[in-house]
Amino acid sequence: MDKVQVRRLTVTAPPLPDEGGRLQSPAGEFARIVNGGTYRYLAYLEFLPETGRPRGNHYHERKIEILYVISGRLRAVYEDLESGERGQATLEAGDLVTVLPRCAHVYYADGPAQAVELAAEPYDPDDVHPYEVGEAA
Repeated sequence: MDKVQVRRLTVTAPPLPDEGGRLQSPAGEFARIVNGGTYRYLAYLEFLPETGRPRGNHYHERKIEILYVISGRLRAVYEDLESGERGQATLEAGDLVTVLPRCAHVYYADGPAQAVELAAEPYDPDDVHPYEVGEAA
């Protein structure tokens, strides 16, 4: 889909490339998610599948949303509101997703999962528009 980019940050050795990457060490994982730019919004997301509730089912008119999956596995469904194109992806730890404006999205946890979401602009509740994307086909 034109409005969604999914990229897996590779596990590598130092130095990390500018576009990001992951280091595994005895002390734990280090992930460079972004390098450069100005970000004014950062949120931690926990996904609990036992609740039966997905996260999302909305779109933004202005916000470019970046989601980094820390742990677990998510099923994502996207819908471009302009073209009607639908797409889906299975996201795992290390995946970095960029969702452009006017692309509705929803995330279903296949087990406990964690992610962080960031954006260049601060959170604006007036830019969150409910939209029922529904399950993957």
